[in-house]
Amino acid sequence: MKKTLTTLAILFAGTCMMHAQEKPTVYMVSNAHWDTQWNWDIQRSINEFLPNTLLQNFKLIETYPEYIFNLEGAVKYDMAKEYMPELYEQLKAYVQAGRWHVSGSGWDANDPNIPSIESSIRNYLYGQQFYKDEFGVKSTDVMLPDCFGFNYTMPTVASHCGLIGFGTQKLKWREKPFYENGDKIPFPFGIWEGIDGSRIMAAMDGGGYGWNPDEDIRAIEDLEKRIGQACIPAVYRYFGTRSSRKHGDQGGSPLPIAVETIDQARQNPLAYNVRFAATDQMYKDFYMDPRLPVFKGELLMDVHATGCYTSHTELKKLNRRIEWLLSSAEALGVLAERLGVMEYPSWTFDQIWKRTLVHQFHDDITGTSIPEAYKFTYNDYYLSVNQLENIIDAQLQAIGKVLGTKLSGTPLLVYNPVSAESSDYVTAEINLPAKYKSVAVYDQNGRKVASQLLSRDGDKACIAFCAKLPSLSVSVFELRPQTAADAAGKIKVGSNWIENSVYKVSLNADGDICSIVDKRVGRELVKQGEAIGLSVFSNNKSIRWPAWEIRKEVMDREPSKVNG
Repeated sequence: MKKTLTTLAILFAGTCMMHAQEKPTVYMVSNAHWDTQWNWDIQRSINEFLPNTLLQNFKLIETYPEYIFNLEGAVKYDMAKEYMPELYEQLKAYVQAGRWHVSGSGWDANDPNIPSIESSIRNYLYGQQFYKDEFGVKSTDVMLPDCFGFNYTMPTVASHCGLIGFGTQKLKWREKPFYENGDKIPFPFGIWEGIDGSRIMAAMDGGGYGWNPDEDIRAIEDLEKRIGQACIPAVYRYFGTRSSRKHGDQGGSPLPIAVETIDQARQNPLAYNVRFAATDQMYKDFYMDPRLPVFKGELLMDVHATGCYTSHTELKKLNRRIEWLLSSAEALGVLAERLGVMEYPSWTFDQIWKRTLVHQFHDDITGTSIPEAYKFTYNDYYLSVNQLENIIDAQLQAIGKVLGTKLSGTPLLVYNPVSAESSDYVTAEINLPAKYKSVAVYDQNGRKVASQLLSRDGDKACIAFCAKLPSLSVSVFELRPQTAADAAGKIKVGSNWIENSVYKVSLNADGDICSIVDKRVGRELVKQGEAIGLSVFSNNKSIRWPAWEIRKEVMDREPSKVNG
């Protein structure tokens, strides 16, 4: 294990020395963790959990003058604005008074591992923009108490987005210790350094967010232990609604008895002080304190995470397609506007991004919600795909009108959305009357490029050709139908094999690939007696969290072949 740690470059630095005369403070961070979708769909979130969260916390705010409530996810506030405008105005007043703290910075408490880095940045961008526009404030932290591991890019992205802290409690869900200190976390509170040296504060053990103390918290061993382990005179501790598989993560508020208990301790400090705190207050009070330890590396889960990356694979494929389409459409939109042929569709892009981000929530994109929830997710994702494809088509048609497309053959526009020169093959569907047997393709400089007829159905044909494209560009290629077949690119097909000028691939009776011959060197690429096909790991013992977990003992077994 220690060799693994060295390989991962997990490093610790700093000392842990708290002056005896410094009286510790326990920062009690209220929350009501609310999954936008999980064992329910987004409609239930709006109809039930939204009013519960608002009204219950309004009552606590009115009863306890020092009570502060924290809620992450700008989309929740946006729901309140749209569906409960009167309560929303009251909410805005509490935010302005510092009694209701907007936390987390993001559009929602999204999974940090599956979405792209661009999505992560947009999550903060849209969340912060909403907070600024609606409340005149910005959040300063990343609040992810319930995500399933945190990648090494998080502190870098968060720091560059102007954030100073990150908090969670999920890492304690690990089954086995992982770090050099023999614990499941590097430290309870310290500094997390990113891949480029950027740093944020990190509360890695906020404690269970469903904790509701109902006794004098100054006598609770958990807090005494946390104070004893602290490098600074402070402890970060969540408290909030009940958290169980049946009742947890539905918003609401802390129990009144818990708020009363904490308020009594706040008013009667003894060995340590107690205060109601915003999620970022401890970060602000001890920002980059030299006594804090430093951690460099990923914050990994073991069992309660691994299954998330293979659950609902079609959803993950759609998510990545939307991310690519958004990037492509936005860049193409800038080009079309600069050419004066089409107005940049800012509002539409914003709506698609928000619609995508809400489903990158950590119990949605991960594939861990109930089937009913995914009716909304898939509907929104397919809607976004269709919108973006139509936008890109319209953009290219508009741009094509000002490019040199008056050619003897058929012009074809090829867009490279990547910010680097690209040399790749392009596929396209074209009209090709039956009298033509193939197509010759010429680039923007009039040079013929390698091309191939892949298939045809009547007058419709699918072709592939090689294209060298400048970065973020639209290039014009010319297609010239040919009456003679292109022998070099012709594909031969048999009952169980397919062949071109480079490879011959054969399948066995089970549909597995039993042979790949590289014709250029006369070499068989599949070992004799073996085949390339689907395999399945069966008998996974994960019962309580089947969508989250794939156990190592399962992966260590020899997989079973999927036949037929």
